[in-house]
Amino acid sequence: MHTPIDLVRRNLLSTRAKFIKSPNFEGDNLGLLSNVEDFLSNICSDYHSIAFCWPYKDEPNLIKLLLWWRKSNLKRMLLLPKIEINKTMRFYSWSESDQLINNRFGIPEPDPNSKNCFLVNPDCILIPCVGWGFYQNQYWRLGYGGGYFDRTIFNLKNEGHLFKTVGIAYDWQKLNHDLWRPQDHDQPLDYILTNSSIYPKV
Repeated sequence: MHTPIDLVRRNLLSTRAKFIKSPNFEGDNLGLLSNVEDFLSNICSDYHSIAFCWPYKDEPNLIKLLLWWRKSNLKRMLLLPKIEINKTMRFYSWSESDQLINNRFGIPEPDPNSKNCFLVNPDCILIPCVGWGFYQNQYWRLGYGGGYFDRTIFNLKNEGHLFKTVGIAYDWQKLNHDLWRPQDHDQPLDYILTNSSIYPKV
């Protein structure tokens, strides 16, 4: 019998809050950032746009690395998601000078009314994970339970947009099959980046 998903999620979030205050955090976080930098330098070298999430609560902060990636090529841009009424997201351009507005969850997101803000479909989406797993030869993300990313990814694929999805996580967040398996509406990820590795191996 599987553990209720809400309990699995609560336990992971509680562990994450403790993890960032633990002696292991600094080393694991440096490992994660190193693998993100490697991924940006190699896999993302030909991408023009990367979408990411503004750090929420105890999520990894990738902003400095992403700004470095963008500034290394004038044709590149960074994107942030904005939650829509239909519980999907759309991605808008973002730069350091842009003013953000908090959504109903308290997460900063773009202001579409800003003159420097415009709608873009991303080449790559970096997505923080509450948990993650490997199941039926694919990588999966356990999120907060709202389904925003799953709906958004599904819609973008249906529209024929080509892009990559990348989960950002730590090794300890990996879930065994007895705790969690993806549901029918979950969308698989192309990559998982952790403090020890880039999956699949590249």
